[in-house]
Amino acid sequence: MENRLGNSVHAWADAVRLRILRRILLIFTLLAASSGASYAASWTPVTNLAPAGSGTMLLLSDGRVMMQGNGAQWQILSPNALGSYIAGTFSLAAPTSVARLYFASHVLRDGRVWVLGGEYVNGNPTWTNTGEVYNPLTNSWSPIAPYPPQPECPSGCFGDDPSMLLNGDKILAGNLANNTSRLYDIATNTWGPPINKVNNDRSDEETWVKMGNGRVLTYDLFQSIAAGGSYAETFNPATNTWVDISPSNGTANGTIPQLSSAFLGYEMGPAFRLQDGRIFQIGANENTAFYNPTTNTWSAGPSNPGWGAYDAAAAILPNGHVIFAASPTSRLFSTPTHLFEFNPGTNTITPLPGVPAALQNQLDQIPCYITRMLMLPTGQLLLTDGFNQLWIYTPDGPVNPAMRPVVNQIINNGGGSFTLGGQQLNGQSAGSSYGDDAESDENYPIIRLTNTVTGLVYYTRSTNWSHTDVGPGPETVNFNTPAGLPSGRYSVVAVGAGIPSFPVFTSVP
Repeated sequence: MENRLGNSVHAWADAVRLRILRRILLIFTLLAASSGASYAASWTPVTNLAPAGSGTMLLLSDGRVMMQGNGAQWQILSPNALGSYIAGTFSLAAPTSVARLYFASHVLRDGRVWVLGGEYVNGNPTWTNTGEVYNPLTNSWSPIAPYPPQPECPSGCFGDDPSMLLNGDKILAGNLANNTSRLYDIATNTWGPPINKVNNDRSDEETWVKMGNGRVLTYDLFQSIAAGGSYAETFNPATNTWVDISPSNGTANGTIPQLSSAFLGYEMGPAFRLQDGRIFQIGANENTAFYNPTTNTWSAGPSNPGWGAYDAAAAILPNGHVIFAASPTSRLFSTPTHLFEFNPGTNTITPLPGVPAALQNQLDQIPCYITRMLMLPTGQLLLTDGFNQLWIYTPDGPVNPAMRPVVNQIINNGGGSFTLGGQQLNGQSAGSSYGDDAESDENYPIIRLTNTVTGLVYYTRSTNWSHTDVGPGPETVNFNTPAGLPSGRYSVVAVGAGIPSFPVFTSVP
């Protein structure tokens, strides 16, 4: 594969086409922004049914969707030859050693999948401290070091808790029973010593969200409810310490509305880093909140009267809007589930229009905690609600050009291995979120190759992205061309949390 800046007729022609494409896209973006016009959003059922039911979803670094099915069974949704997930196909993957429900999960920098704990194990409400790693190259799971025991739980139970992948191949994991957290070292398969949070607040039911500076933010749920106040903190990976950002004790400005209650089971909703850098936390009740890291200020967000996102799924679209599921707050874990849209431009929450009757019929039968969402590399949203029938939402546009990843260079390392360098390749946020324990963060680069003659689409397996932070900043990522990739000219696109870069062009000999 040649460098896109090579001195060749093809490279010159591609550069001209790229400039023309960028100008056309910019014109359409400016026209849409100035007129307020956009194309219509739509829902489409996935053509093939999930063979084993549907649950927690993760976006593998090769563009496939790995999805938990019934019990220990997992399955994989692969896009078709034209890159369509709607017309994609399912295949069964190896099962985990036990059937886990409500557990921590991450896609690692080497492309493997890491899971830990589970509130339910083999159908029983017994927290486990075990974990395992899935290797997509061998379709096999292997155990990891168990979460360490603690005084409140000698068996080292873990579940109903958040975790976060950090730089340096570390994973920060919360604690079900007390206010400590721990770092898991992926390379050595070991757990570090306890790291105390500032406030006396366990991580049970919390939702963690990564900020633009690499720090991890959490709303201190139990402390805020018990004291009737506003408590939160951030974890600083540079110092491995928690830092208070609580309006109630003066370490932050503003105020945080109550976001849950004992009546609502101390549950919590999803959280996101918005495209303007603020953190948006959705409550289990009708309230929401913003945190502005630039001014260290909390404030109330728009309310959603009568509806709460207790243990519910959400996703942030390429246009910056947030789609989330919620159920009535009159009773915990009640039906039906409705879908809502938060528009940061107007600071409003409204029912999502255009939900098909067939999809709403599924949602009417479940509480919101059953839902899962995932942003696809196509910029579409994949929704599951426990049924075999999955749905894909194609949002309206346009994409803010400033949010796009930028590809600066592609280096041929030989043997089908390449290094792609650019800016903000991980995207502006984690893409999808859930109220605590069904994690699906997807802030890592997905590389898509499209044959410029046939239009056939190939996703590569990306590994070793140079950092795990969201937002702007330089980054590199490695990828390998798929086995049997036909020779020809290809456009190369890097996608971060559903937002694509502009294409660059290269050749496969």
